[in-house]
Amino acid sequence: MVIAIIAMTIDHLAWVGIETYQQTETPIQIGLHCIGRLTAPMMIFFVAEGYYHTHDYRRYLWRMLVLAVVSHFAFCYFNMSGFNPLDNLLFNATSIAWPLLWGLILLKVWDMERLACWQKVAVTLLACVLTFTSDWSCAAPLAILMIGRSRGDFYKQMLWMMLIITLYAVAFFIFHSQTYGMVHMACWLAVPLLALYNGQRGRCRWLGKFFYYYYPAHMALIGLLARMM
Repeated sequence: MVIAIIAMTIDHLAWVGIETYQQTETPIQIGLHCIGRLTAPMMIFFVAEGYYHTHDYRRYLWRMLVLAVVSHFAFCYFNMSGFNPLDNLLFNATSIAWPLLWGLILLKVWDMERLACWQKVAVTLLACVLTFTSDWSCAAPLAILMIGRSRGDFYKQMLWMMLIITLYAVAFFIFHSQTYGMVHMACWLAVPLLALYNGQRGRCRWLGKFFYYYYPAHMALIGLLARMM
């Protein structure tokens, strides 16, 4: 979690002074964004892990919903875009917290035995539609779902996650930015770090709750810094 927070902060600070994906950035900035690509795979992986470790799914879901709502405004302020998600750029209508929330919902839906397969597929397609224009798009909820369904087989989990992220990178390359489509491939660097995870909570148990505050707060502060500069 510490690595994810540091990498995310480095990535977001590298955006200061950059208004669009089309602006030319220095190799150093590109390198910082590559470091930042460590964060999303970790967030995706640990949302899936959190689902299986939580003692209160509804409380977990509520925290993610609040995070998604608060982070939307912080993300748009940081991203210098309007708060109306329908007016924003493709893949950047709201923060990754929104698709992470839907990944958590999908894990629960696919564990509900009373639902027919077609109903589960329908909810999955709905989740993809509702998260398509978010940061990390529908790749995040689909990756969470497949990681959760493959729990116990780390190799299979990573193959699913990186396949989905690679498809997202290709879509980003084609429809949005060639440079950042390639930068997203740096997510592969997170695999050896995730391999170190032993399935147990770390000693700093407060880090999980700290992230819920830090994520929107740091984006708001960086957004303020960018405007001051």
